[in-house]
Amino acid sequence: MIPVIFSIGPIHLFSYGLCLAAGMLVSLFLMRRRASREGFPKPDDCSDMMFWLFIWGFSGARLLYVLQNSAYYLSNPLKIFAVWEGGLIFYGGTISALLGFWVTARIQKHSFWRLLDFIVPYVALTQFFGRVGCFLNGCCYGKTCSLPWAVHFPQSSGPVHPTQLYEAGYSLVLFFFLQSRTARTGFNGKTGLLYFMLYAAGRYLTEFVREQEIYWLGFTFNQWVSLVLFALALAIFLMLRRAASRQLP
Repeated sequence: MIPVIFSIGPIHLFSYGLCLAAGMLVSLFLMRRRASREGFPKPDDCSDMMFWLFIWGFSGARLLYVLQNSAYYLSNPLKIFAVWEGGLIFYGGTISALLGFWVTARIQKHSFWRLLDFIVPYVALTQFFGRVGCFLNGCCYGKTCSLPWAVHFPQSSGPVHPTQLYEAGYSLVLFFFLQSRTARTGFNGKTGLLYFMLYAAGRYLTEFVREQEIYWLGFTFNQWVSLVLFALALAIFLMLRRAASRQLP
């Protein structure tokens, strides 16, 4: 666990922030290169998308965490801004980022679904870097286990599942899979919705070995969100596919 890479007086370079920044820069580089090659979207539009996705996503991820721990933050309101201490929920970021992404697509006058297909591989790639950052930060670990690859963190009660690395590996596989589909024909929105279905399925399974509080009927909050997200993405996927098939000659 290396939460802080180095410090100079009161200035600290946090491993999670460094990994997230690295993921965004690598993703932006690959996005701009692909945009230049394919002619969609404009390379400068990629920079705008990355900026607004970060702003909206980060804000939503923090807001949901604060709401889930409202009693603590009502007593310590200034701690709401102490993001270096951890406290981001991916699904909160997903909802707000989608809203910001829709606004960005409207401003840039692009098809929302076509733009979503373009960007989701790089969302998965950024997640890979982010989860590596979680591992270095020592947060988001799993339940106690005795497996050979179990990891011990200072906050854990013993060796635990390195669920951060499970999700990092899965995100990297998702990136390469979604990248392999960019040249395939199909309706707009196909790749984007595949990402949400596959991510939701992977997150649902990972939650079984994460140290999470049971929310309702034996499932965690994130598992219920995963089920809803999967069902919603599947329904829209089938609807768009049916609409596209009707337009075929």
